Amino acid sequence: MMKRPEIIRSVFSLPPAEGEFSIDAVCLKAIEKSLGKYTMEHEEKVSKYKRALYAELKAADYAHHASGGIMSFNYVDERFYKLRWNTLSKGDKRIGKKIRDRSAAVSWIESLDDSRNYEYLGGLLMKKLGASKLFITPPGNEFGIDFLAIVPAFSRSNIFVSKNKGIRIVGQSKLYRSAVSRDKIQSFNDVMSSIRNNKAELIGILPAWFRSSSAPIVGFFVAHSGYQSGAKISAEQNGYTLIDSLGAAEIISCCGKMDHVKNATELDRYLWREIAELKSQ
Repeated sequence: MMKRPEIIRSVFSLPPAEGEFSIDAVCLKAIEKSLGKYTMEHEEKVSKYKRALYAELKAADYAHHASGGIMSFNYVDERFYKLRWNTLSKGDKRIGKKIRDRSAAVSWIESLDDSRNYEYLGGLLMKKLGASKLFITPPGNEFGIDFLAIVPAFSRSNIFVSKNKGIRIVGQSKLYRSAVSRDKIQSFNDVMSSIRNNKAELIGILPAWFRSSSAPIVGFFVAHSGYQSGAKISAEQNGYTLIDSLGAAEIISCCGKMDHVKNATELDRYLWREIAELKSQ
């Protein structure tokens, strides 16, 4: 039986459709997409918890929007828990395509069952963000570092940050089926401290371009199932960037030109080609 957070996550993998829908219909469609079918038990669960599911979906959608992402839905009837996909916008004529591409990207990420491919997903995100340098660490004990990159940054003053200097990214990818806990962030703190202090054990891991750069260092996490509240607080205190798979799909669909991708099948092929290219480097 799918848990409520899993149902909510699966809703974001649904391709948008025209019309107004009840939360029951949307959640059952998401369950069917994830499991191949839904049962009477699923119907009973969704009916029992439809108020909570509506509130949790709305909260997740608004949290994603607050982090810079596109809202997936318009919540049109709070009394009867109805919504419609947010595919029309006067301010962004391409919003429908972006949401469709993002939904397909979420579905593709959901299909990843190999933690190594999820690490390459982190590298792909850096590439989409315009990384000038990128390194995926090899399998093994790499002190919890999955990828390293230099990505562009902008400020009106080059004294602070500049496009040419950028920022250095130290990344972790977590293909967890549950939210990342605080202790994982605390362990990462030790890694970041070792990097900043040029500890000898990391010299063989960090590429020369990373060690020689004077760009600011930022921790970056991508975690499939999000983060516990304690992990979020700890990460915020240390200035880390946290995204989940929905955030990853947002980067995939909205950063760079995607006109060549016409449907979910083409997006799937495109993403696997990008992963294959990263693996060959």
